[in-house]
Amino acid sequence: MKKVFILAGLLALNLSLFAQANQQTDSLKNVHLEEVVVSATRAGETTPMTYSNISQTEIKRDNAARNIPAILRSIPSLVSFSEDGTGLGNSSMRIRGTDATRINVTLNGMPLNNPESQEVYWVNLPDLSSSLQSIQVQRGVGTSTNGAAAFGASISMRTVGARSEAYGEASTSIGSYNSFSSTIAAGTGILKNGLSFDARYSRNLGDGYIRNGFVNHSNLYAAISHYTDNQLIRLSYINGKQKTGITWEGLSPEDLEEHGRRYNQAGKYLDEADNVHFYDNETDNYYSHILQLLYTRELNNYLSLNTSLSYNNGFGYYENYRSDPYGGFKRGDKFSSYGLPDQTVDGTTYSRSQLIRQKLMRNDFYVANLSLNYTKNALNWIFGGTYSFYDGDHYGKLPWVKFNQNIPENYEWYRNVGKKGEFNFFTKAEYRFTNRLSLFGDVQFRNISYRFSGIDDDLEDITKDFTYNFFNPKAGVFYRIDNRNNLYASVAVGQREPLRTDLKESIKGGGGEDRIRPEKMIDYELGYRFANENGLTLGANIYYMDYKNQMVQTGRLNNVGYKLMENVKDSYRRGIELEASVPFAENKFRFDAHATLSQNKIKNYTAYFDLYDNDSDWNGIGQTSEEFESTHISYSPNAVGMAGLTYQPTQALYFNLLGKYVGKQYLDNTSNDAKSIDAYFVSDFSAGYTFDKTPVGRITLQVFVNNLFNKEYMANGWAATDAFEDGSVVNYIGYYPQATRNFMTRVTISF
Repeated sequence: MKKVFILAGLLALNLSLFAQANQQTDSLKNVHLEEVVVSATRAGETTPMTYSNISQTEIKRDNAARNIPAILRSIPSLVSFSEDGTGLGNSSMRIRGTDATRINVTLNGMPLNNPESQEVYWVNLPDLSSSLQSIQVQRGVGTSTNGAAAFGASISMRTVGARSEAYGEASTSIGSYNSFSSTIAAGTGILKNGLSFDARYSRNLGDGYIRNGFVNHSNLYAAISHYTDNQLIRLSYINGKQKTGITWEGLSPEDLEEHGRRYNQAGKYLDEADNVHFYDNETDNYYSHILQLLYTRELNNYLSLNTSLSYNNGFGYYENYRSDPYGGFKRGDKFSSYGLPDQTVDGTTYSRSQLIRQKLMRNDFYVANLSLNYTKNALNWIFGGTYSFYDGDHYGKLPWVKFNQNIPENYEWYRNVGKKGEFNFFTKAEYRFTNRLSLFGDVQFRNISYRFSGIDDDLEDITKDFTYNFFNPKAGVFYRIDNRNNLYASVAVGQREPLRTDLKESIKGGGGEDRIRPEKMIDYELGYRFANENGLTLGANIYYMDYKNQMVQTGRLNNVGYKLMENVKDSYRRGIELEASVPFAENKFRFDAHATLSQNKIKNYTAYFDLYDNDSDWNGIGQTSEEFESTHISYSPNAVGMAGLTYQPTQALYFNLLGKYVGKQYLDNTSNDAKSIDAYFVSDFSAGYTFDKTPVGRITLQVFVNNLFNKEYMANGWAATDAFEDGSVVNYIGYYPQATRNFMTRVTISF
């Protein structure tokens, strides 16, 4: 009924609002109305926060059919990586060392993070970048926004608006590893009655660099908009379909040495004759629908209103062949793990079996959003509020079991439901005391109610309720020294609730809110910006992010063997971010660079390891621990930098060379070199030429050479440790190799 209600509401509101407006508007008004859509969640020119803006031109130039993390790789303090090695499959990013669960993402001001994992899975929205008009990345807590808490950064994305004239566009890309991407787009332009229709369809295919790293993705974007002099209404729809080979297990050092960088053991099993096979449907699958209704209106010369309704529907599952690697890839799972009795087949009783398993999820996410923006004389004031409700099912099925006496087809062994409601509102204001000095204030309140019910995949009951209330104040000052030089400073409080995984594992350990506490961070920023009339820009930003109760994986077990996430009392990230953009040779050349130098530490940390008697018998005898007065936070390089040189001798031709450096990363919180990723430097090259006037329209040719110097490097990994009575240890490590030199060419025809 909720789906029917919200769809009916969207259509009814859409039609009623269309009936109010019949005037045509000029393009400047249209641009302004488009900006109002995201104004509540973005920083402005004098906002005392550190941020980067990416235009549609820059998005198109860097878009080689890869996901958003790869397109944002040139942003300061950002590290991107992909499991398949190419950026087409499962991809993610960290900003200032904070992972994707701590990065708030909005699309047209509406939250995009999954409320339970608090992460955006970019692979579920393939080729989203082709439908984007602009992106803003705020680092640190940033300004108040909608949805998941911004604990390391926030990303605000805006989809393309209507054009003034009718258009069409077709683009095809072909590259290494059988990569293929095609996009077709068309729009009516803004008609005399103010209406416009826009649509875009994309298809991405590829084998991936890693074995089983294939992708089969499609994306549809469609929008109907109506413009008047003071009003914009838009109903948009995004549909994403993805089928991706499982690559998340990583590559062990042993497999790296024996099989090479492109090996992936996912789906491996042995038959009765010990022949090696790989299950051919070892896949991750997801289908998403995002429906948004946006209404923006200038109420008068000083006040504008933006309201939105959003409905996100998702269904997905991953399927894999269960074959125990510790049993030589021949044994399967225990029947008792699925609540099943031993199975007797042809007179033989089996306690375990190879099988095919599916873990599924189905969710509905409803959001209503409102913001008011008042600008008059020296004051810019914004009020925003959001209500959201998430309803998600998690369940598991067994489509096939090798030793099957009486197990029903598609036997379901667990099901649980998560329901999460959130109400938040914020108000923020900038006031210019003089032409040089302005103050910024921002307060946000978030109320979260969360309920689990049902059993988890290990047959444990996880029914429990959680409630959180957060008050997040922010303040800052901006000082314009002169027309070229600016200073700013800010302090901001960010707080966030634990993830679904954190909470359910804590429930199993007999804890909950007493064991897993919300995280809090106070973010201090001090920055300087320089810009002159010739296009030279410089920037420096010093930050200190002081955490209380940051979540880390300790390795500690509960009484039934679960590893628990626990809060670390004191930790911090501090660093300096430097940026420069230098045009020269009559603006035909531009040099861009940034560097982040940081320290990321946990104070008084205790690591716990499983303890066994010896490496022959593997009898568990408890746990052992190691104390650290100060240790590095995992996945947090002390140095990240980028340098790029662009040569554009004419408006039609450009060449770009970009190099990215990422320092050493530890895979856990023990600062152990044996569990780390080496620093790497990787370079990309791109070039493009545009034929403006041809019989078929405007033709743009582009070539991308990724990893130009053929560097063999790892961008991500995982690690675990077991200990023995004699003091020795064994480390388990998984690496994610990135592709060596690879190519992509693209042809785009626009008319």
